[in-house]
Amino acid sequence: MEANVQSLGYLLKKEKLASLSTDQAQPELLLESLDPYPGFYDDYFIPTTARVQKPESVFMVIRNFNVCHEDDFIRITMHIRRDHLILFDAALSSIVLYNAPATAIRVNMQDYSQLSDIITHYKQAGIKFLSNKLVKPYHSLIKIRRFFDLEMMADGIFKDVDKEFTYYVRVPLFMTWDEFEKATIAIRNNYDYKTYDAAQAAIYNKTGIIELVRIYDRKADLSKLQSLQQKYSSEVNENNMQEVIK
Repeated sequence: MEANVQSLGYLLKKEKLASLSTDQAQPELLLESLDPYPGFYDDYFIPTTARVQKPESVFMVIRNFNVCHEDDFIRITMHIRRDHLILFDAALSSIVLYNAPATAIRVNMQDYSQLSDIITHYKQAGIKFLSNKLVKPYHSLIKIRRFFDLEMMADGIFKDVDKEFTYYVRVPLFMTWDEFEKATIAIRNNYDYKTYDAAQAAIYNKTGIIELVRIYDRKADLSKLQSLQQKYSSEVNENNMQEVIK
């Protein structure tokens, strides 16, 4: 990989979702992430008063949208930003809702008072949303398609240019989510460094897919990231050896 990487890819993580808490009722189904970085914002480490108060992400659940039309979605989003002067980031996402896969638009923005305007503009462009209903807190796997702008810190270690405190370590092989979750638990149980959140990520290049682990930590340093890279790579290789033995 080059020193600076710009590529499409995806992020896979597990978070707690629930109906968006808002003073203004919306007719569309909107979910918010209640625990955006569960490995970092753990009650044992970060006091509740120190957590972010505004939603980290809002998921606007849509229906009958073919992800093959992602280019149309990107054009619509560009149009909304340019013509209506609304500052927000949007990405197509897959979530689990009522034990079934669902498609959503993940929105990040500073001023969520403009969320209704964004929804209106998407609807005018032909995107349809599920109707609002109360969704109690539950855990969902979330897969977000996004553009990555990464700056290399060391071999296989990258910093996210657009997102603070966010880093990526390269691993040699793919892990399923269950394997990744077990690996993360094993690493935490056998390592003093625990105050970070981990998720899976991947980016595309001309040879295929590059596997990454996303690390969120406000106090990460290169030494810690290199150690995590080594530990996740060891877990990947161990899982691969077990598969060969089978």
